[in-house]
Amino acid sequence: MSDLTFFLTLLISTILFGAIIGAYYGTAEYRIRTGLPLVTTGCICPFCRHKLSLYQQIPIAGYFILKGNCRFCHTPIPVRYPLTESIFLGWYVLTYCAFQRMPFLYLSLWYLFVCTLLITRCRRHFRPLLRGIAIMTLYHLVISLLYTAVYAASYGL
Repeated sequence: MSDLTFFLTLLISTILFGAIIGAYYGTAEYRIRTGLPLVTTGCICPFCRHKLSLYQQIPIAGYFILKGNCRFCHTPIPVRYPLTESIFLGWYVLTYCAFQRMPFLYLSLWYLFVCTLLITRCRRHFRPLLRGIAIMTLYHLVISLLYTAVYAASYGL
């Protein structure tokens, strides 16, 4: 695999992963602070409780597809959701581009970023916070193993 192909493959993966983790962070923070379960079978509108379809849950794009309102009750979706997803996407891409030759560094920075935000925003809800950190740890562990495997395969390590 050429260096450019390798870089672009991981950059696209980073964009997707950053937006997805940003979306999950927004959901996890809301659920931790309101006492809702962190793992469910689907997302719902917090106002009308209608279950959202997959296309409505696409990070960043879902907000624009829905024109910033719930499709069912027409309640405005807070702009903090796509903003949070965009911030995560930006942080993940920035750290990947800055430290692309040091995967353990950018993978650690990603994990520290999400854990720091969760602890800062949800510190009064200790048990659900620990569950949220455990879930984020699992997500980041899986993606770290995948990135490390791709990195090792590309450079013959």
